[in-house]
Amino acid sequence: MRIFFASQEGVMKRIFLSIIILIALLGVSIAVGLHIKDNRSTANLAESKQLWTCGMHRQIVQDHPGPCPICGMPLIPLVTQMPKGELLHTNTVVIDPTVVQNMGVRTAMVTRGTLTKTVRVLGVLEAPETAQYDVNVRVNGWIEKLYANQEGLLVHRGQPLLDYSGPDLLVLEQKLIAASAWPTWGNSKEVRDARRQLELAGVADQDIDAIVAARKPPRTVPLRSPADGVIQDKTVLEGSAVGPGMRLMRIEDHSTLWLQAQIFERQSSLIKVGQTAQAMFDSAPGKMFIGRVDLVYPHVDPQSRTTMVRITLDNPSDDLKPGMNAQVGIVTTPLEDVLLAPREAVIDTGTRQIAFIAQPQGHFEPTDVTLGLSGDDDRVQILSGLNGGDTVVTSGQFLLEATSRTNESLLKMRQGSLAN
Repeated sequence: MRIFFASQEGVMKRIFLSIIILIALLGVSIAVGLHIKDNRSTANLAESKQLWTCGMHRQIVQDHPGPCPICGMPLIPLVTQMPKGELLHTNTVVIDPTVVQNMGVRTAMVTRGTLTKTVRVLGVLEAPETAQYDVNVRVNGWIEKLYANQEGLLVHRGQPLLDYSGPDLLVLEQKLIAASAWPTWGNSKEVRDARRQLELAGVADQDIDAIVAARKPPRTVPLRSPADGVIQDKTVLEGSAVGPGMRLMRIEDHSTLWLQAQIFERQSSLIKVGQTAQAMFDSAPGKMFIGRVDLVYPHVDPQSRTTMVRITLDNPSDDLKPGMNAQVGIVTTPLEDVLLAPREAVIDTGTRQIAFIAQPQGHFEPTDVTLGLSGDDDRVQILSGLNGGDTVVTSGQFLLEATSRTNESLLKMRQGSLAN
């Protein structure tokens, strides 16, 4: 019995060993077969000279032409191959010319020309510092009559603003009358000195002549306006005591106004003194006021990152008033003989600017471009990436850009599969 079981155990071991060897051989055969099949597939793909895709469904990729299984449109070439079967490293978009026409793709020529740039900002009117006048008296006295008795009143140069009197003023009047009493003293030094003292006291020449002619000191003397303008900041009333250094009121001349505009820091280098500015106001719809830049302030606001530009505007009809807001356009110096392309031809991705160059047979080549200034005629300055005479896509380029990205991804996938 023991001998029988021993022989039986040996037979079982040999059978088990044979099964293991058979399984191992079968696995090696399958692996070899898969390897041969993969090599054949790779070889067949390498021998193919063209990949085909659908112009509307880029996920469809075949190694032979035919209809799209989704929409039925004829497949179009995706990418050509080098003679040795290596894929081209390109994201050129190839679309059948008929499909291009159906897509409504439009193109334009890159040319050289003159770029005109208008910087458009907002501005606020204010009274010029050079057209503001403080009114005061230079001797102690009292206001007997106040003609400019309310703010906002329009006055003219030489118009009486008030009548005032005082003992110091009376002494100067009497001195002039005494010096002028003798006919031979009409042009004497004493008369000239007396007239000069009244002038320094703020009395106008015509009122000094009236004192000499009357030969009697008047009770009051008028204080006249030094300029045309509007009464502002009035601080006195009739009967108020006045003295040297006291400001009674201010006169602002609004025949010329300053338009203060804020320019972004990146635009400040374009603005120069003497450039023409166009301003439009809500109070005068359809009317354009023309001025000129007379000052670019020499500092930048650290909070808003803007710099102030001062524009002078004539206001002969008094249509404009300080405090009004304006839409301002400053015409910068034109750039001559620069490379120009339509603005819509450039896709701005945030980190790149891309344009598509249209080539024959439905080929569209993407290229990175560097932009300069944007002009008023919807053209943009091209610093690099395009040449004069290039034809660029102006409509449908977003679809081309998406297709180009898909092509690039598919190329990387195909190259990776061939490498493996």
